[in-house]
Amino acid sequence: MFHQHFLSTTGVDLGPLDTGERVLWQGRCAVAEYAFDEASSLPRWTLPEETEVVVTDRRVRYTYADDTTLSSGELFWLWPQHLRVQPGNRDTGRNATVTQIQLVCTGPDGSYPALVFAGGSVTSVGEADRLANVMRQAIARFRVENANEIGVPAVQSRMLSRLVIGPEFNNYVGGKGQTVNLLGAVPVPGPETAPVYAEATTSYDESGYDNHAYDDTVYEAEPVYEQPVSAVPTSAGMGYPGRPGAAADAIRAEQAMRAEQDSRYAEPDLASRAATLAARVASLLSDAPDNPDRGLLDGQSNNLSAYLNSRDQNR
Repeated sequence: MFHQHFLSTTGVDLGPLDTGERVLWQGRCAVAEYAFDEASSLPRWTLPEETEVVVTDRRVRYTYADDTTLSSGELFWLWPQHLRVQPGNRDTGRNATVTQIQLVCTGPDGSYPALVFAGGSVTSVGEADRLANVMRQAIARFRVENANEIGVPAVQSRMLSRLVIGPEFNNYVGGKGQTVNLLGAVPVPGPETAPVYAEATTSYDESGYDNHAYDDTVYEAEPVYEQPVSAVPTSAGMGYPGRPGAAADAIRAEQAMRAEQDSRYAEPDLASRAATLAARVASLLSDAPDNPDRGLLDGQSNNLSAYLNSRDQNR
């Protein structure tokens, strides 16, 4: 379900302008909101060409009233990220396009809601260019004058100052159109919804991992759950998947396990065979004191002893 960013609840009067707010342009045209992040999307809402539009130094406001309904909305100069004039063409029928002014903003969850003006006082390309120039200067001046309040860096503020004096929009019928990037834009806030919290009940299966079940209980405030210490699984492999350093701990644990296996199975066998060989050499030396190979046997014995001593020291 989409959210209407720039249209108030039906029947709501926005009231008078703020004290000191200056009107820069006033006229009538059709107004609509589109989702520019959705290709070939239909408008979320539309107001006819009789809609009254007021451009001030702080925002654009629009109001349409008939015998039964009152529709109104506004877009503050904090929000637009792109300002574009899309000129129409001379075709008729299905291929015909109308001249538009598009104010594209950044919305929540990666969306790009846009406010579009067309028809009425901005039917021609020249009229659209003039209104777009008013909006461009108003947005740039507003952000420069309030740079500290809205957090616009000094570099962006200097670039915005250039938009106050130009270049101006200058389009023609059937042209490609022109777009101005507006630095320092603030994302459009999302809809205000009441938070809904679900009560969690935790149980553990034979492996020690938690299985969550939730009911439909709604709370006014977020409840706090204290898990008993005895219920925490000892392995905690699945219980804390996002803990920092978990991957490194697993590697170290595997290395320790392999070292333990080597010490239990590999090293005793090697030490036993080395000790047996050393005993045989010692036996040969004691049995054959005049053996011509006694020097060689002494060297082998010394090497084996040094080898065994070095392994004992490194353990």
